Amino acid sequence: MAKVSEDSELTIPLKNLLSLVGATAVGVWAYFGITERLGLLEREQAMMMVEVEENDNWIDNFTPPPEVNASVQRVRELELQLVEIKSRLKFLEAEK
Repeated sequence: MAKVSEDSELTIPLKNLLSLVGATAVGVWAYFGITERLGLLEREQAMMMVEVEENDNWIDNFTPPPEVNASVQRVRELELQLVEIKSRLKFLEAEK
């Protein structure tokens, strides 16, 4: 069995050494690229959630103007009058 000491030599072909350095560089570049992309996506998601919460609060606190409420009430009254008129018309047609 070979003994390892300070005088031990290790030889590696230059082509293999450059391949290892290149693979390490590509791996580090890919890692930081993925980390950056994940950070960007998380930030975008957080910003969207803030906007969604603001919109939700606006919707929950929304009250229509009084003019709209009055118009809706008048339309409901007109609908009731229309139903009453239709029923009277049916009654009059049935009497003939």
